[in-house]
Amino acid sequence: MSENTSIGETLRNARERMGLGVVQAAERLRVDAEVIDALETGRFKALGAPVFVRGHLRRYAELLGEPEAPLQQRYAASNEASSPPDLTQVPHRPTPVAASRPRRWPLILLAVVLLVSAVIWWAMRIGAA
Repeated sequence: MSENTSIGETLRNARERMGLGVVQAAERLRVDAEVIDALETGRFKALGAPVFVRGHLRRYAELLGEPEAPLQQRYAASNEASSPPDLTQVPHRPTPVAASRPRRWPLILLAVVLLVSAVIWWAMRIGAA
């Protein structure tokens, strides 16, 4: 890794050399693709506190077969590693759009009709006996 290459570029180049896509790398690390994107674009604050960034860097470097120490040293030397995280920001995922589910009221109505029919049938049998 040369001094002119950013941490993100180093990671992206290593991932591409392995023939992995962002989604494939994320699946192997069992993280969201946004984590990989944040690491490769240098948006470390999006990952939270520096301890989380260091953990993601360690695991990603291990997956890619890159030496971890130079990446960690460059991250530690960056301003982002020493600045405290913004704890006022609450990370949130976009709300997934609910898939259109079949309505349950027809099934409930059918169950009620069957139950009422069974009660009427039972009452008529007892009355006939």
